[in-house]
Amino acid sequence: MNQERATIDQPVLETARVVAVEAEGAWLESEGQSGCTNCREGRGCGVSVFQRLFRLPRHRLYLPTHESLTVGDHVVIALSQRAVLVASLWLYLAPLVGLLTGALVVEALFAREWLTVLGGLAGLAGALLFVHGRQQRQARSGAFFPVLHEITLRQAGDPSHESSHESL
Repeated sequence: MNQERATIDQPVLETARVVAVEAEGAWLESEGQSGCTNCREGRGCGVSVFQRLFRLPRHRLYLPTHESLTVGDHVVIALSQRAVLVASLWLYLAPLVGLLTGALVVEALFAREWLTVLGGLAGLAGALLFVHGRQQRQARSGAFFPVLHEITLRQAGDPSHESSHESL
């Protein structure tokens, strides 16, 4: 049990490139990894295949930091594995529960197929609105922001060429 808990508490590390800098942080873009390890090895759900086929845009995320970063720097960011798991559960499970609950309640009340479909869609929409509101609150709290783990490569011309580490 303690080993499982230690695994969940370990951070997820991801490499990224700085694409824009603001006063209180920087915007990052992933370094080209598409999907999880299983997807890249051809054993997963196929997210990386869809990203390559449809040329989906890379994910951008905001990194709040006071570290001096410049556009083109390469960094390693860390995010709590627990945060990733919790966000995934809310993102996938809540809409499914809303869809099924809405459909089952309307089916029990009216027993009409078209109303059941509408009830399911209403439950799905309500769950999506709930998840969206929850994400907005979490974004304001900063609990799910990544943390700068390491600067791996400074853009040429930057006066400080050393890698710097910020503790997790």
